[in-house]
Amino acid sequence: MMDHSDEWKSLWPISSVHSPPLLLPQTTITTTIGPLFFTPQTHHHIFTLPSTPTQIPPYPSLTPSRFLHKSSSSILPSTATSLSPQLLSSVSSNPEQMLAHNCLQLLRCPGTDSTLAFFPTGPNSDRVGFVVLSVEDSRLTVVGDYGETEVCSFKDGLVHRIVKISVSPLADYGYGSGEYFDSIIIGYLLVSTTNSVHYYNVRIRMEHSGKITPGLELVDHKSFKSSVLVHACWSPHIPEESLVLLDNGDLYLFDLDSFSGPTMPSQRLTGKKVNVLWEEYVGVEKGSWLSCDFSWHPRIFVVVRSSAVFLIDARSETYSIIPLLKHSTEDATNDRFLVFSVVGPDRFYFTLASNHMLFLCDIRKPMMPVLRWAHNVANPSYIFVSSLSELRSLCEDDTYNWASEAGYGILLGSFWNCEYSLFCYGPPGPDSSTFYAWGLPSDLSLGTHECRCGSCLVKEDFSKDQLPVWINWQQKKDFVLGFGILDEEISSKLFEPDNFGGFAVITLMASGNLELQRYHASWDYSQTSEKCHVDQSFDLEDYVLFETGEEGYKYRKVFQYLKLDWLDGYLNSDLNRILSINLYKNSDNDVPRNASFSQEFHECICRSLKEYSSGGAHINIIDMFKDVYLPTSIHEIALRSVWANLPKKVLRLAFSTYSDLPNVPAKLKNIPFEFLEVPCEQPSLPPFFFRVPSSRSGKWSEKHKPSDHLVGPITPVPFLMAYHKTLMLKADNRPADSEINLECDKVTRVANEFIGSESQSFNDHTVSLADDNEDALHSSNNLQHFSSYKTRATMDGSDFEDEKHRNILFRVGQKDEKEIFDSGCLLQFKFKEQNTSFGEKEKKFYKIYKRQFSDFKQKFDRYQAYLTESNIASHE
Repeated sequence: MMDHSDEWKSLWPISSVHSPPLLLPQTTITTTIGPLFFTPQTHHHIFTLPSTPTQIPPYPSLTPSRFLHKSSSSILPSTATSLSPQLLSSVSSNPEQMLAHNCLQLLRCPGTDSTLAFFPTGPNSDRVGFVVLSVEDSRLTVVGDYGETEVCSFKDGLVHRIVKISVSPLADYGYGSGEYFDSIIIGYLLVSTTNSVHYYNVRIRMEHSGKITPGLELVDHKSFKSSVLVHACWSPHIPEESLVLLDNGDLYLFDLDSFSGPTMPSQRLTGKKVNVLWEEYVGVEKGSWLSCDFSWHPRIFVVVRSSAVFLIDARSETYSIIPLLKHSTEDATNDRFLVFSVVGPDRFYFTLASNHMLFLCDIRKPMMPVLRWAHNVANPSYIFVSSLSELRSLCEDDTYNWASEAGYGILLGSFWNCEYSLFCYGPPGPDSSTFYAWGLPSDLSLGTHECRCGSCLVKEDFSKDQLPVWINWQQKKDFVLGFGILDEEISSKLFEPDNFGGFAVITLMASGNLELQRYHASWDYSQTSEKCHVDQSFDLEDYVLFETGEEGYKYRKVFQYLKLDWLDGYLNSDLNRILSINLYKNSDNDVPRNASFSQEFHECICRSLKEYSSGGAHINIIDMFKDVYLPTSIHEIALRSVWANLPKKVLRLAFSTYSDLPNVPAKLKNIPFEFLEVPCEQPSLPPFFFRVPSSRSGKWSEKHKPSDHLVGPITPVPFLMAYHKTLMLKADNRPADSEINLECDKVTRVANEFIGSESQSFNDHTVSLADDNEDALHSSNNLQHFSSYKTRATMDGSDFEDEKHRNILFRVGQKDEKEIFDSGCLLQFKFKEQNTSFGEKEKKFYKIYKRQFSDFKQKFDRYQAYLTESNIASHE
């Protein structure tokens, strides 16, 4: 028989299946529940902050990894590539994480018609700012510092940016009579940063005229040097207690103990660590710590990870851990818990949202959610639970009073994405204790001056698509940073009751505006606003949410533009076609074909090519190994082969003196450009990877003139290869990178052929290229030994497979007396004097030094470990 219990019914998510069992029928909602849609009714601007309440560092869509990491697998990951994800993982650099919490907190001043509003402020959002919201003549006024022009703030800023602010109100206090009264504490303020918590007393002093003067008093703070603070919250049972969760799972319970000082009562912060043993429940499980809160007892806590929820019972010395909910293996692989909140007032229930699902759970029924919804909020970062009586206050019609008292609304949203959805639930009738979903989720617009009709939403999406890729649309929109619901008593002095009730919200906008907006319950789901529909502009303006510096640019702006058509042709593998078109257009300019060969070009370039050539018009692959001394990759050897086999009339375009270079356009004359000198002392192959760096930085001047030496390459090899094909009238559209890859394959095959019986593949680490063919390297007297190793690079946690960059060759052993110092050393010694003598006496001292160096290497543990790990054979 099928089980029709409530537990079975909760397995069907609302909004994802047809007619879920726990979805209340619309007829029942109409007759007994009442309207559950909330639409904006009135809007008032009440205050403008002098500066943006929360500023974040620039976070363009073109992230550093876009520049540091190439998508092509032919580029070896660099150190910068591995650092780029770490740079973006910090909370301080990700605006979506920085705006995950509500930036506005309200604290009612008991016995008055005033409310305090707290928010981050300051250039680095490291100060606590606050203003007083008071009702005067049915209007909401704002009083800050220096009257109504500045924001009150605590005198000392914090070291780090404020992440979250939360308040803990105290019980009502009575006031005496007199002209003014001593300040009293009406609540506590908990301010969290990435690695510290700060506790403040919230004091007010009310004069006889009714004016309220607020103030903050720092009680104490606690820093966590080796861990990141994940979440901190106040206790609803004991206002002075708070709970703090760190990213390593450590849980701390702090208390603002009162004690009597020498002159007056004071406070101090005391705390203890809740020693929870997570190994048995977490182990090596992937995930991160998410949140924590108090449950129905002051010593029972709920702790949440991205993959599980736990109940911690700390009422005795031995803490007990009870799993409440774990991520189902049936869910999507990329789904994880994101936000969490405990439901009052009994705190037996909690809500939890993942990427795709929203859960309502009862701690008395572990592992079985009471309700579950499928939501469509992108990356939800905020969740708020309120009783329906708070959302439908000031109601004239009492038909649905019991539903307002028994029902709840869950607001799930994302401040960064400006998306909010309302989920309502409660019992199906006055005599039932089972929770049902009251209708499907509905969208709620917290932004002001917005029309949410389909036409306006489509126009807004088109406006976002028109922005450049490096600009976030959040920088162009005045969206909500935080909000707070005014209590019913203050709302009743600002608004008249309506048919089904509603609520008033104070919103803090990205532009720094404090707005008052009234929502009313309605049967109509329409989000159309007639006024905003007409006035709404889709020419998105700049707001100062992103930091732009405290001062404007003071100097004259000069823009210089570069033509990048050649680069575009190379990136799109279309360089041959673009070059052919340009040569046809400039057919009268025959300078490149008839360029003269200077004497220095003959001495440096032609002599080097002849030195390494074993005869014939082309230089063989095997000739390239004669230029390998320092560690050289297969890709670098292949590039040398490509350069060396270009015709001299094409190669001539890559090397020149400064006097022969084309005239630089006047617009670019102030841009310093310089090429390195071609080494002519000893023969080597282009493109000359290892050269002396330039000692000059800046523009050429009368004192610092360019040299007359041969410099280059001044032209990239892909252009030269395409130019050579054009001259030869080759109908070959193969990209230059593909030809270089083919050359890499040739180099690898030649190396593997010389390995022979000594090694079976290039993956082995010691290679002798002279054992099988000594004449190939023109070294019949001395064997030319090469050693090789593979570098290891990781990308996204996996090894980067790219043989042409990972396989590294270098020469070991000696060739003649002038290279004897290269034995056992990866560096190459080049002597300027060609007639350096190296006789028996020098060899004797050399053997002594070599023996001492060999003993040193044998005793050097780290060097021996490197040889073992890299599988590099030692050549003594």
